[in-house]
This record gives sequence, C-alpha cells and structure tokens, in this order.
Amino acid sequence: GQDASFSCTLSDASNVKQVTWQRVRDQEPVQTLATFSELFKDHVDDQYVGKVTFTAVSVNSTSIEIKNATFEDEACYICSFKVYPLQPKRQTLCLAQLHKLHKNRKPKVPTSVNPALSSDPDVVVSCSATGKPTPTIHWKSAEKELNNFRLSNFTTLNKDSSTTITSNLTLPLSQFHGKYVECVAQSDSMEKSSQIYVPEVHYKGNRFNMDIGSNRITFYIITVSVLIVMAVVVIVIIVICSHTRLKSKQQNPSIQQVEIG
Repeated sequence: GQDASFSCTLSDASNVKQVTWQRVRDQEPVQTLATFSELFKDHVDDQYVGKVTFTAVSVNSTSIEIKNATFEDEACYICSFKVYPLQPKRQTLCLAQLHKLHKNRKPKVPTSVNPALSSDPDVVVSCSATGKPTPTIHWKSAEKELNNFRLSNFTTLNKDSSTTITSNLTLPLSQFHGKYVECVAQSDSMEKSSQIYVPEVHYKGNRFNMDIGSNRITFYIITVSVLIVMAVVVIVIIVICSHTRLKSKQQNPSIQQVEIG
C-alpha cells in the first residue's frame, strides 16, 4: 500500500510540554503511537517502530507517516498537545475509505479449474477476489451466455475489514473443453480480469478422459519403468536357473551301461 501522512499545528505553543499521537477505533482502547517532548525528543512505541515515523517534530507542529497503509490502519488519529497547566488541546484526523489510497492497485483474482470425476461431464471453474468495498465477480465467455449455468458465491470477512468473495461456476465439459472463460472482479472503480482455460477432453464412447498433461505423462513413465524392471528380473531368474542346471550336470555325469552279448 501507499503511505499516509498526518499533520497538526498549534498556533500558541507556549507552555506545551509534550505532543502525543494516538489511534482510536470502534470497540478498541486508545493506542499511543508516538510522543515528542523537548526533553526526551521523539519516541515511537515499540510495536509501531518501522510502521510509524515522525516527518516533522516540534512542540507546536508535528507530522507522522503511516508506512504501507492497509485496511487495518483505517481509524481516527488524535494529535494531543499537553499544555501546562491547562487541559490538553487535541486535533482529530480520520483515515477512512482506504481503497482510495490504492487507486492503482487492482483486486487480487486467484483462479483455479477443478476437473470433475470421469463419470461427471462437468467442470468447476473458481475465482476469488479480495478488496474493500466488497468486490463483485461476474463471468464472461466468447462462446455463449453463462447466466444459465450453476453459480455459487461465498463471502468471507477478513480481519483487516476487507472482504473476499469466491465464485464457483459449473460448466458442461462437452461445451467448454479446450476453451477459455473470463472472470471479472470489480471493487469500486477498480477492475481486474483473468482468463481461465478449461482442459481438453478426449471422448471414448459414452465416457471421457480429461487430458491433464503432466499427470498422464508421469503415469506412462511409471508404467513403462515397472514393466522394464519386471522384464529384467525375469531374465535374471532364467539365467540363474540355466546356470544352476548346467553346473549340476557337469558335477554329476551320467553312467552308461553297455551289454556284451
């Protein structure tokens, strides 16, 4: 993500002893991010080191920067000037609709193809998108309209308040094998699409086999290797048996009886 910056200024800096930056979110306690004083200078809380940095520091004007802002950083940030002996003077700045910071980022769209069993002439193509606001997914095909095919969508709310939507589209292999379908995800004004290839199918009568490529080649290699090993074992056994019989005959020659008449 991009960085978010906050600044606040107090016109009358007399008697200001310390400036504190805090973060407030619904149903969460106030969190102190960083402090500055002329005595102790600037200090960032340990858990925010590397995330929060001072870009300007003085008792009357201060700025901080939130590095790599994400949805989790959506909150209100309080700049508090501790004025002795008066009450602190505060300014509140809120970071909301963080997706505007990511106007150059498109929603992530992982996709997959799940081949059905050989007795089921269907294939499920799956597409997921994560973003804020909640993305929408629709399917396109150059072959035909997809509205009539079975579609199921699942929504998951993430810890960072973004939403992941997963869309599963069931297609008949007889109509889409070897072709492409397109998943289009949209979140606010951002859009991303992904082409999904449906594997080739080879029909044999009323049954079919899905050609997954590498799996098929691996199966052939294993089968041929096993057959070669078996053939070698059989040849070795035959050679050993023949050698044993020949050696036995040499050690025990037959005695022929000759009759004299």
